[in-house]
Amino acid sequence: MSESLPFWERPEIVEMFASRPPDNRMLAWLRDKPKTTRVLDLGSAGGRNTAWLAEQGFDFFALDASSAMIAKTREQVVPYVGEQEALRRVRQGQMQDQQCFASDTFDLIIALGIFHGAQNESQWHSAIAETARVLRPGGEILVAHFSPRSQPNGVPLPRLDGEPHMFQGFDSDRRMLLLEPDELDTRVANYGLFPVIPTSDVLVLAETGYRVTVNAHYKKARST
Repeated sequence: MSESLPFWERPEIVEMFASRPPDNRMLAWLRDKPKTTRVLDLGSAGGRNTAWLAEQGFDFFALDASSAMIAKTREQVVPYVGEQEALRRVRQGQMQDQQCFASDTFDLIIALGIFHGAQNESQWHSAIAETARVLRPGGEILVAHFSPRSQPNGVPLPRLDGEPHMFQGFDSDRRMLLLEPDELDTRVANYGLFPVIPTSDVLVLAETGYRVTVNAHYKKARST
């Protein structure tokens, strides 16, 4: 049964994420950009954004830790780039280890719902450092990161002892690192990432509660 699988490997979760439309912020950013624009879909899930990038002919890559999500993302891009290019461009790996990509590679990184999945502070900081490394100076990153005000089951998420930003995740088998907008801005500034527009949050109602998502848009500082 799928309930015995890790959350991100469950077929119903893969299909749920794959069926979502591409992100509106990504669509707006890329509207008038040349197809040579190099984009990384970090935490591609089922490929909702990667498939659009492939269909439109952008120079895309994708990275996700889940084998099931990677398989679905490859399946979605094969019609546009073929099997060999799907294997080359859609890669399995952890967000804190992007050594398969050279420094200063990407013009845009899409990081939606990925960084808050860090299992501890060290993993979170490593993921941001790696993301900043592969983003070119002047490149931009779109981020969605959950806030600790989220109450998906109608009650506050349990905070883990001794770890001020770590919480029991939305499912019992997950941990999450949750931040408010000002906390996120302060942290990523240490890696040369600064807001293009003010970081904001949005509340989305669920069946039994709600989640609060922090939406950020950062640009990597140019070398002086």
